[in-house]
Amino acid sequence: MRKLLYIFSLCLLVTTCNDGDVFEVVLDFEDDLTLCSEVSEDYLLYKIKNTPYESLSLIFPATSANDLIFNPTESPYTDQLVINATTIRFNYRTYNGNPEDLICALIPDPSVNITNDYEAASGAIAEFVTTFVDQDDDGIPTEIEDLNTDGDNDPSTNPTDSDTDGIPDYLDVDDDNDNVLTKNENPDVNDDGDFSDALNTDGDDLPNYLDDDDDGDGVPTRLEDEDMSNSPTNDFDEGSQTPNVARYLDATAVESYAVSGFLQNSYDRIITVSFTILNANLEILNTDSINFGTYTSTIINYFED
Repeated sequence: MRKLLYIFSLCLLVTTCNDGDVFEVVLDFEDDLTLCSEVSEDYLLYKIKNTPYESLSLIFPATSANDLIFNPTESPYTDQLVINATTIRFNYRTYNGNPEDLICALIPDPSVNITNDYEAASGAIAEFVTTFVDQDDDGIPTEIEDLNTDGDNDPSTNPTDSDTDGIPDYLDVDDDNDNVLTKNENPDVNDDGDFSDALNTDGDDLPNYLDDDDDGDGVPTRLEDEDMSNSPTNDFDEGSQTPNVARYLDATAVESYAVSGFLQNSYDRIITVSFTILNANLEILNTDSINFGTYTSTIINYFED
């Protein structure tokens, strides 16, 4: 008799009943979340699966406080939203077709209908943890761009700034401030992850991506920009013995031009937000924790001139 009771109790963990029908709830969704761009007054995050057609969704107001979830000032950033079944809602839904063109659509697909809609009761918690990583995408790994003089292995503290322009190397697309992007100065000639053999045109102690006078002719690379377009890579000395070599790499081209501008610098902030739903009562499922998923986005940040 005790064994029969145990088997019956175990069945209740994987099946639920509603008006005599038996449902098996298996929340085996992929981890990635999608944010509806069509909704402006609220944030609507969701994920769907196709066999069978189901969705999990979370909607909450697009306030200045909630904006920090997707673009915080510190990492990690953690907070909670209390589900109230009005302005903050979490739903598990089933459909008779693919809901991809239904969830966010201003004009929904009329051929797809919601067959079941189970909403978390008030009092459940949507907990999130936001982290971000900043990088300049210049072809050099962040850990290499910091000399780590403070020994903390964190490039954001006491960062290396080779050209002393106020922008640390790990966020600087032009590490030597010569108006040639670092990634275009061949820091990894063989594309093998070894930066010890970076291109060094003049053979001095500095590779081109850290050298503000790449050809060693005494004229800074930035000032060898004849058309003064803030890009010396497209300027050539037709009278030179090597007319197909740009002036900034030609030691015999020593003309200097009154270039005053610099390249605008930007860096990518890759943001990851992980959501967990706590103490969710969905009528057919009552659980302490649901891994809702992860949303990832990239924001381009610009340094002021």
